[in-house]
Amino acid sequence: MKIGGAAVAIAVMGWLFVRSLDDARAVPYEVRPSHLRGWTLQAVPEATGEQARLLLSPPPELPLRLFRQVFSRAGESLSTPARAGVALVLADELRGATISEADLLSLAQTAQLDRAPLTLECMGYRRESQPGRVRQVFFIAVGLPGFDAFRQQLSERLAGSEARLRPLSPVMLLAGAPDVTGWMPIVVAPETDCVAPFALEE
Repeated sequence: MKIGGAAVAIAVMGWLFVRSLDDARAVPYEVRPSHLRGWTLQAVPEATGEQARLLLSPPPELPLRLFRQVFSRAGESLSTPARAGVALVLADELRGATISEADLLSLAQTAQLDRAPLTLECMGYRRESQPGRVRQVFFIAVGLPGFDAFRQQLSERLAGSEARLRPLSPVMLLAGAPDVTGWMPIVVAPETDCVAPFALEE
């Protein structure tokens, strides 16, 4: 009976701990109005695999500020991507294509991605558990007018080549454990991915 009671107590404590983490994740993340302005296009010619070949980069303070908030809630070691930003096209999507960084930037500028009224939709979270390995990732789901139009124009530009675009949502990888690799491309499912909204500081 004592052993059974201890097992139940441990199970209850574990459930309460997981619930407290879920509650902490659901608290709105705070950003400043200035974080929604000044995003810039950045080509990354050396990108490989699932890395972004073209990024929409945020003001430098935004990923740092949000990472601190995620870290304080998660209470565990987390890694960050080498470059912060919304992936507009992935390197492996362009495999076999001869399109230049200048052409990619031109298409993105034509779609006005660097001038669009961007919004932060939610903090996304995914966790996968396998025997001997648990991994997780935090990402920002972004509302980006012109994103789909850019991807459509790029797809038409790539017609006739081996390159193929895959389904992709505008997201910015923020932190992960043990790292942030192996998650892209992400297609956001708000009902399961979104764990917290954003709130603007006054």
